[in-house]
Amino acid sequence: MNKDKIIDKIEKKIDSIEKLHDKESLMCEEVKDLLAELRDEDEDNIDEEEDFEEENDFEDDENIDEDEENE
Repeated sequence: MNKDKIIDKIEKKIDSIEKLHDKESLMCEEVKDLLAELRDEDEDNIDEEEDFEEENDFEDDENIDEDEENE
């Protein structure tokens, strides 16, 4: 093989490696996005649970007030 053919093959391998790296980077970004989405959903669920608890606490207070009025 002459030098030029070897250099061409090396350049093709380098291009292939770069493409792989780009795919890996893209996949990492996609995974990060999915994790962020899960984190946001967890935060939303926590907020909903807190809202639910606050609503139920408020209802309990109303029931206590009604019980006191009935006595």
